[in-house]
Amino acid sequence: MKYAAISFLKIMFTFTAIIAVFGTQSVPAESRTPSEYQVKAAFLYNFAKFVEWPDTAFSDTLAPLNICILGKNPFDGSLDVIRDKTVRGKSLIVTRNPSIEKLGSCHVLFISASEKNQLSQIIRSLKNVSVLTVGDMEGFTLTGGMINLVMRDNKVAFDINLKSARHAGLRISSQLLRLANTVQE
Repeated sequence: MKYAAISFLKIMFTFTAIIAVFGTQSVPAESRTPSEYQVKAAFLYNFAKFVEWPDTAFSDTLAPLNICILGKNPFDGSLDVIRDKTVRGKSLIVTRNPSIEKLGSCHVLFISASEKNQLSQIIRSLKNVSVLTVGDMEGFTLTGGMINLVMRDNKVAFDINLKSARHAGLRISSQLLRLANTVQE
């Protein structure tokens, strides 16, 4: 029964994420199934809704929430639709390929698989900085990344490294933790 309830929550989270980001009219009638990276873009948006950053992560109360993509951009425009969205009263901006020195200005950092060889260095550069790191590569959370998007049964799911998130001063909602495939503490 518990597994069925969690599976239902995962389906609803995914559905709500896609509708919230893309609306009901954005997918052509002949192809109602969103692409893998449209779903992952919706997850990034929703992760921002279920994570709390310390006040010090923003320069002021009007500062936007910055979602950054580091490395080869696999989203192919899928993140463009969130530019007009807000999370917790903050407007969203998307930054592509910030320099290593500017990674601390990101709030959500998607680290592309193209950066796998530099992953340890990137994670180390963010030590003691409140940046939610998200990836979609094998071993991401084991290397210190916080949320790893994975494909399970042709569906996008995710694993969470809660210890890394807490070390960065981030609070992940218990609702999001319940939806994760695995949570590392």
